[in-house]
Formats: sequence, C-alpha cells, structure tokens
Amino acid sequence: MMVLGGMAAWNTPLLIILVCISVWYCFWAKKHPDIRFSQFYWFHAGIGLFYLLIGSPLYVLSHLTFITHMLQMSILYFFVPPLLLLGIPGRLGQKWKKRNISSFLALIIFSILFFLYHLPQVLPFLYKNLVIHTSYILCLFALSFLMWFPVITPGSSLKRYSWWSSILLMPACLLLILNGLLGGQENSPLFSQLMLKLCIPSDQSAALLPFQMNTKADQILGGLLMLALHKFSLMVAIRFGSQRMCLEKPKIKTVTP
Repeated sequence: MMVLGGMAAWNTPLLIILVCISVWYCFWAKKHPDIRFSQFYWFHAGIGLFYLLIGSPLYVLSHLTFITHMLQMSILYFFVPPLLLLGIPGRLGQKWKKRNISSFLALIIFSILFFLYHLPQVLPFLYKNLVIHTSYILCLFALSFLMWFPVITPGSSLKRYSWWSSILLMPACLLLILNGLLGGQENSPLFSQLMLKLCIPSDQSAALLPFQMNTKADQILGGLLMLALHKFSLMVAIRFGSQRMCLEKPKIKTVTP
C-alpha cells in the first residue's frame, strides 16, 4: 500500500454521492410500506459493494492480476445490479418492462462491449484515457441493470433468457482462457499501465505483487473464475427474484385500478 501511495486513497466524492442515494432511498422507502426490511438490506449491500469495488483501494489492487481484475468485474456486473434491483419493489420492475425496454438487446450489447474490453489491443487504449475508460465502465454498468431485469422480475421466458445470458457472456471468458493456453499476453495490460503510472520498472514488479503469479495460469483461472461467478450469480438471482415475486404477488392482486 505504501508503494501505491495516493492511488490507493478512498474516493470521498463517490462516497458522498452514494450516501446521498442511500438517504434518498430511506425517505423513498418510508413512502412505500410494501418495501420489506430484506429489500432495504439488499439495496444497501449493493451500494456498499459498489463503493468497495470502485471507490476503495481494492479498485487499484484489482489491477494487479487477471484473477483479481475478473473478480472485481464479476462482482460489479453480476452481483451489484441484482442486489440493487432486489431492493426495488417488483411492481416497478413490471412497469419498466411495459415500457418496452429490451433486456435481450442490452444483454447482446453488454456481451459485445465486455468482450471488446478484454482484447489486448483495446484494454490498454481505454486505460490510457480516464474519461473514455470511465464512460466505458459506466455504460457497461448501466447495461448490466437492463440485462438483469428479466432475472429479478422473472417471467415465462426466464429459462430461455438465462441460457442466452450464459452463452453470450462466454466468449469474454474463453478469450482469457485461450490467451492463457496460447501464451497471448505476458501480463495484465492494466497491471502494465499501473506500473507506468507509478514509474516502477518491469523488473521491480515484486514491489506490488507479494507473490509470483504464472501469467498463463493467471489468465486461465481468471476466465474460469468469471464463468463460475456468473453462473453462481444467475442461480442465486433467479432464486431470490422468484421468492420476491411470490411474496409480492398477493399484494399486487389486491390492488385494483
């Protein structure tokens, strides 16, 4: 942490923004008595995870290896959006569905952008420009909300949608695995850019890494980890989304226009 210096600082402006969102949610929840305590818990768990992944020193540490980077991105896109959506009443999700928001289209665009993000030619370019990189990440995060709607507010086509979700996100994972098997990248592009910003020579990378990671194994395990976490998050989100809809169904039926 001493080597990272100011880059490992906590993001105070982001913390203030998230605290304001949390306060707004608390006031908003008071006006909606149908929101249960569990939903309050899920929403703030998502807020907390988002800050740890983006606004804490863990964000910089996630750049050290492919494994830590894929762990950070998997939690950011596969766990945080479902948690935040679980904190919102299912009836609002149904209203958003009726506005013809295409979650399947969002899933396709997200999968394409997520795949391009991890290409050896694209990732270093994005990381050199802070504005472009931040915009890219925010775009992926917004798309991840839309693609999780059918899972958190399940319908008749949930099984088919879940299958397509697994298939479309698989190329990004396979890209890392194949690069590892073929020896495509010597180390993480994010790690290389981080060392340039810190002005640390390549032969002194041990100052950041407390252990020597095999670069091929790092990429293979990173791809496998993302596959496993996506599958796990999908199963958990389907379960909790279905449970929430069952609990809210009687209340929705009693409401008459």
